[in-house]
Amino acid sequence: MTRMPPLAHTVRTRTGQDVRLCQACNLCDDLRVPGMDLSFGEMLRSAGRDELRALTCASLWACEPLLSPPPTCQAGLDIPAVIGALRREAIRRGCSPPPATPEWIL
Repeated sequence: MTRMPPLAHTVRTRTGQDVRLCQACNLCDDLRVPGMDLSFGEMLRSAGRDELRALTCASLWACEPLLSPPPTCQAGLDIPAVIGALRREAIRRGCSPPPATPEWIL
């Protein structure tokens, strides 16, 4: 069985963004829409710790309305780029989006 590279490495390779820089400043943690089970910060920190929940959480697919304009990140992370990379990795690893996910956000 092939070991998957850590999520932080995958995101950085695809986007140039280092999710481990998330400082838990809470600037993005209050941004929520129905269907989100994790905040942006929780998703970033989960990815930085290589936790599978970063790829399996409902928030990864439900957060689309909050990505434009992009949320402010004190660490300067491009949150929409990170979310896009996590979505692609979730699909690659077989963690499909919910059936109601519109094709245009993939």
